[in-house]
Amino acid sequence: MAETTSGAKIGFFGAAGEVTGSRHLIEANGKKILLDCGMFQGHRRESIDKNRSFPVRPADLDAVLLSHAHIDHCGGLPLLAKKGLKAGIYCTAATKDLASIMLMDSARLQEADAKFFNKVHQAEGIRIDPLYTEEDAKLALNKFKACDPGAEAHLAGGTISAKFLNAGHVLGSAMVLVNLPVGAERRRVLYSGDLGRRASILMRSPEIPRDVDYLVMETTYGDRLHEPVDDAEARLETVIKRAIAEKGKVIIPSFALERAQEIILILDKMLRSGAAQDIPVYVDSPMTLSITELFNKYKDTFAFDDRFKAYAEMDGDPFGFDYINYVRTKEESQALNETDGPMIIISASGMCEGGRVLHHLRNNIDKENTTILIVGYQAQGTLGRRLQDGANKVRIFGLEHDVAARIETMHFFSSHADKGDLLAFVKGLSRPPRKIFLVHGDPKDRAAFAETLKAEGIPQTVCPDFGQTFDLE
Repeated sequence: MAETTSGAKIGFFGAAGEVTGSRHLIEANGKKILLDCGMFQGHRRESIDKNRSFPVRPADLDAVLLSHAHIDHCGGLPLLAKKGLKAGIYCTAATKDLASIMLMDSARLQEADAKFFNKVHQAEGIRIDPLYTEEDAKLALNKFKACDPGAEAHLAGGTISAKFLNAGHVLGSAMVLVNLPVGAERRRVLYSGDLGRRASILMRSPEIPRDVDYLVMETTYGDRLHEPVDDAEARLETVIKRAIAEKGKVIIPSFALERAQEIILILDKMLRSGAAQDIPVYVDSPMTLSITELFNKYKDTFAFDDRFKAYAEMDGDPFGFDYINYVRTKEESQALNETDGPMIIISASGMCEGGRVLHHLRNNIDKENTTILIVGYQAQGTLGRRLQDGANKVRIFGLEHDVAARIETMHFFSSHADKGDLLAFVKGLSRPPRKIFLVHGDPKDRAAFAETLKAEGIPQTVCPDFGQTFDLE
């Protein structure tokens, strides 16, 4: 751990050398501000241990600043509240609305998955407990405070302030610009959260602020470029035609926030143009339905790309409420596993770590006419990553299954900036920051992007380790 002398420092207690569990702590003038409180996703034992630990006592925090509502950024908040958080949780209004859905669903899924796991392993005497309950989620949600984009929120008795700026990643996502005292001066720390792409299916591109002293930046795709979004329809059409010919199922593990809506929009455009074949589409996630309804609520706001808003106005139903089958009940979900294909099933979770998608995988992963379509980042240690890496056997609910299904990956849909987008963002700043901290990336991606910045004449870059703390001078 680095020595601190200025009285202001930043520590990294999640998403440092990994992609899940974002948790960063700013301390200044005796105040403690937590940037995000995400859930770790990966190997069960390691994840449980990390999720249950915090860098400071929750009761000692003066504020929590939430970048967006993805579970790897907000999923630890109910446990934080359960452990004694008294401070407010600040975010945009859309993030507050989305988090109320995401956190309640996370709690329900944990309780349901634990119940199912314990039932399967009852004879062995093995059991697990959920990290938190719906009551804990409600406790956290009662502490949320919505902030207008660009408006200054005064925290910790007014000594520290924060602004939420459009990050272009998902609905409600924001970069957080923190203005804090450092000795007799002040410094501006920009936390990128997750940055969106310059060319997105749904969202406006990120805005680039001026005069940043320290930048905490994600590097999920710091070592690669994405495939062009415009090629997505042709690839998806190939998968659909094959499923129809083979009477198979296309199972798409999808993040309920953003990714599912992007896929639905692409399918909507394909149906309108005649490119899509006649195949039933099921969205098997009550949370995805609730979130999609919020997308409709906010679809005319500044957060969305002008091209999407023009299409939505012309189409009138860009998220397919008139023809897509939004599955609500457990019985309807179970019936899909007893129904022959062809069909498309879009279901959470995106990394195959919980929820209804596990039941669809359990029932179809051994069938050669099944296609499992990976459309998002898969963190190390997750079931999604094991499938993506070509595992022949996987464990689902603790039971081993042979993998006969096709596993295909499409990177078109990523809502994360790629290497080119990240570099353009850094170069777009009005001046180089004093230091850039690279987070939210696997070690090779962080290291590669650090080398990219160095080659561009930006050497003041650090890849912090878990638990490492640095002075803000």
